[in-house]
Amino acid sequence: MQLHQVSKFFQSDPVFQNLDLSLEKGEIMSIVGPSGSGKTTLLRCLAGLEPFTEGRLLINEKDLTGTETNKRPISLVFQQPLLFPHMTILENVAYGLAFQNIKKKERHPKARELIQQVGLKGYERSYPHEMSGGQQQRISLARSLAIQPKLLLLDEPFSSLDVQLRIEMRTWVRDLLKEKQITALFITHDREEAMYMGDRVGIFHGGFQQIGEPDEVYQFPSTPFVAEFFGDHMVIDEHHYVPVQSLIVTTQDPNTSQYCWEGIVKNSIFYHGNRFYQMSLPSLERNVTVASALELKTGDNVYVTAYPERVNSFTNLKSKE
Repeated sequence: MQLHQVSKFFQSDPVFQNLDLSLEKGEIMSIVGPSGSGKTTLLRCLAGLEPFTEGRLLINEKDLTGTETNKRPISLVFQQPLLFPHMTILENVAYGLAFQNIKKKERHPKARELIQQVGLKGYERSYPHEMSGGQQQRISLARSLAIQPKLLLLDEPFSSLDVQLRIEMRTWVRDLLKEKQITALFITHDREEAMYMGDRVGIFHGGFQQIGEPDEVYQFPSTPFVAEFFGDHMVIDEHHYVPVQSLIVTTQDPNTSQYCWEGIVKNSIFYHGNRFYQMSLPSLERNVTVASALELKTGDNVYVTAYPERVNSFTNLKSKE
């Protein structure tokens, strides 16, 4: 799948406007960003539910930009399962096959096979209201897979599930997509989920800020927005950042003017057995959360420093051309 110059979503910078996003068969790309950034709109354009203002969509070198929605080899899985309540699970899964020129007597055997593949054999005669949220989402996925899409779009499909079920579902879905070698775009606002699901991750905010493998995007952010989005880097200015694990907290003035900021302790939290302090750094006009073995109290004045060798420059996309 190739997506060229979707300038409606890219920033005004020409580097972003000319970005060529290509996916190999069986590759999963996560697109993560804050609510309202345009992630769902992007999927709707790819699915044909909304028009592109500019650019092209190509699948296997075929231009599908102007192709009608029901003629695109694309399936879209929504946040809610959207199953037909008056149909059985078997009928729901088989529904899409009616539009694939598959004879009626062949639809149900194929639907039963898909139901078995998503781990719900024996539920064929059940109705959606008799199933849990996770089971309904599995059926929704089976229905989407029934038409054998060249591209599967998943729009925050686990957002309505509780935390534990969400973890189980994303593991199961990723394994299934990899087993069947299905090319997919996975939309989420959950950073951890994006890093787990995607072979590559695209950070989306008014356009793609950065695209790369999960470790690359996390460790080497291209822009201040990407660094702040993941929350494990402190942005010093528009050119520099420092990983928060490299910051040093002291109560005594270290007598250095370079990379040293006065701070105020706001509160403390425990995470995975470690103590973290949330601090305000007035000179940078930002807050930062730092691990420290010091016994600090709310309102304490502290100094936050970083060794110069741990201060990094943003790997902006222009430098990679």
